[in-house]
Amino acid sequence: MLHEIDGFPYHCEYFMQKPKNEDFLLVFEGDDILLRQEAPLILPKIGDFQEEPFMAEDFQYLFSIASSSFFLLKKSCPPKRQPFYFASIQAFRECSPQWLAFAGVTAYHLSYWYAHNRYCGACAAPLIHREDERALVCPACGNIKYPDIAVAIIVGIVHGEKILLTRYCTGVYRRYALIAGFVEIGESLYDAVRREVYEEVGLKVKHIRYYDNQPWGFSQSLLVGFFAELDGGEEITLAQDELAEAAWVRREDLTVGPSEISLTRKMMAAYKNREILFP
Repeated sequence: MLHEIDGFPYHCEYFMQKPKNEDFLLVFEGDDILLRQEAPLILPKIGDFQEEPFMAEDFQYLFSIASSSFFLLKKSCPPKRQPFYFASIQAFRECSPQWLAFAGVTAYHLSYWYAHNRYCGACAAPLIHREDERALVCPACGNIKYPDIAVAIIVGIVHGEKILLTRYCTGVYRRYALIAGFVEIGESLYDAVRREVYEEVGLKVKHIRYYDNQPWGFSQSLLVGFFAELDGGEEITLAQDELAEAAWVRREDLTVGPSEISLTRKMMAAYKNREILFP
């Protein structure tokens, strides 16, 4: 399985390998990640911790980008000392290069999955890692657990020369964004678009168009982007338990945020640059 991230080949397939000093090391404390104190954002390498009493089994292989391999530290993190510090993973929203931001966020997704799947959900026995694929298996009952990837939609609602922008009332991200939400059981992507729009702003949409998709490790999800045209009146009924604000913004007044890895930013830029037009 081979993809490209920022022009570099990304190998997402799992296989057993031993860590090397030049490999990147991902260390997490909750929603924080260990970084080197260098600009812009630098991930530490395994060789940086040669003096630590780590064993080969303390490292979990994650993925490779180009010729660089990335490993997760499975045991307690090393002491906080120069030149290392912990920073919120939200820093990867606006850092460059893009491949490094992708690596940090995707590693966070996998770290979250490993941390929350230590025991079998069927019989409570400790899970062990399979050697031939990225999966955790129960040696007692044979239950197999694969990485959790939730599907979510994001939609840009267009009304002539205006697009609908919203701001969440909770969470760490408070900038203007597009309507988004998780797909429910038994629901198609297009039905999820219609439901989320109606639930959050009380509007109906038509002419739903698929635009693009991206993995979004911040919420352990696969984000699927759409554009849709307003169907009916433009009066907004705000779901105040989810949104702090929703407003129609004219194309010429639209400000595109700085994030390089966000599908939200890509979609807003596409509308701003008139790449998205409805008859």
